[in-house]
Amino acid sequence: MGKSANVTPRNSVSADSEAQRQKMQMETVERTEDIQVDGDQSKFSAILNILRKLVGVADIIDMHLSLPSQLLDPIPNLEYWNYMESPEHFIAITESDDEIERMVAVLAWWFSKLLKHTGRVHKPFNSVLGERFFCHWDVPCSATSGSSDVSRREDTASSSITNVSVGTDETVDKLRVEYITEQVSHHPPVSAFTYRCSERGIEAVGIDHIKAKFTGLSATVAPGSESKGIFVTLKQRGNETYKCTHPTGSIVGWLRGTLKVQMIENSYIVCAKSGLAAVVEFKEERWFSKDKGNVSGKVFRYNESIFGDKIASWRLKDIPKTCEVVATFGGSWDQQVTVQRIKGPERLLIDMAALRIADKSVKPLEEQGDLESRRVWEPVASKMRQGKFAEASRTKRAIEENQRTLAAGRKERGEAFVPALFKPDYSASGRPELLDSAPINM
Repeated sequence: MGKSANVTPRNSVSADSEAQRQKMQMETVERTEDIQVDGDQSKFSAILNILRKLVGVADIIDMHLSLPSQLLDPIPNLEYWNYMESPEHFIAITESDDEIERMVAVLAWWFSKLLKHTGRVHKPFNSVLGERFFCHWDVPCSATSGSSDVSRREDTASSSITNVSVGTDETVDKLRVEYITEQVSHHPPVSAFTYRCSERGIEAVGIDHIKAKFTGLSATVAPGSESKGIFVTLKQRGNETYKCTHPTGSIVGWLRGTLKVQMIENSYIVCAKSGLAAVVEFKEERWFSKDKGNVSGKVFRYNESIFGDKIASWRLKDIPKTCEVVATFGGSWDQQVTVQRIKGPERLLIDMAALRIADKSVKPLEEQGDLESRRVWEPVASKMRQGKFAEASRTKRAIEENQRTLAAGRKERGEAFVPALFKPDYSASGRPELLDSAPINM
């Protein structure tokens, strides 16, 4: 007797069951605002219960999960996701006339931007389309990456709106590093950014776009397709440019109820002008492991025409012998990392344990535009700080509903969103350019 033609293979998933799974996941998203949270442990449990229902979703970020205010931190996304935890390290990139030392300085700054991930895991507000954020840091001219000023600042690692300074005009003998960013897309959520220090002729530009996935034991956050890395350019050195890719983070500790971020997989930095590159390899940590080092890497010379498009996939073992290694580095990315040039002494590259997040200067609320981050989210943040979470959630929903109304209006009129600060053709290169007419409120 022949087999029935409509028998479903044992390991297959029917279209109906897949549709049902997706419907349940969307219902989870729609119900998240109704969750009641009381205390830190309840907050953790609420997040875990949501994520458990989203196991298997390719990209949680793309689902635009709207969380109640109790599960958020009172800080805007554009303000939180900045890479100037230590602007001294950024400025120090320009100092050396030795091209290898400049690459080492880029590495030190690259590690410094991970400082926010060494403490408590934060979830900032999602940005609205067209939202923008401006701030600056005033760095003493005498400050370098090895100065005592770097390690003696007040601890501002929690990065909330309440503990960030509003600067003064006393900028004598100081270098200014500016940060300009705008949310240029909502589907997917994408922001463009520029950092610059005109006195030193250095700038860094890029696109922020992340994707996230929950497996049941960890949440993985990685660069999205729009993110090509951070491009650091030294204008006073013939536009020497370093492409620095982002690492992948794994949020672990769900079973123990204590969340922490681990860095996993590989990142790289390349400079075509100097012919130098660095591969950074993270080692996934095990809670029972006694290994003290979780990162290692090499700086090497490479031929751009031969290897330029291949380095992105390299692990340390893949670096060809024809590429001259000029320095090695390693240690713990969240503690200390050391570096050693070939035939040179080992020295400290960065001490993350001693580093503190630098205070930023932001204009007061009354001088900010309607779409500036703190102006947008202060009505929510202020209620959160007062413990009025029900009111905060209602205010947050009103902001999000207004965005949906604006989006529907644009769709009805057949209008595309046009960024106010950046040229719209940023996607291919991942290197956004500021408009000459950009209304920068610094």
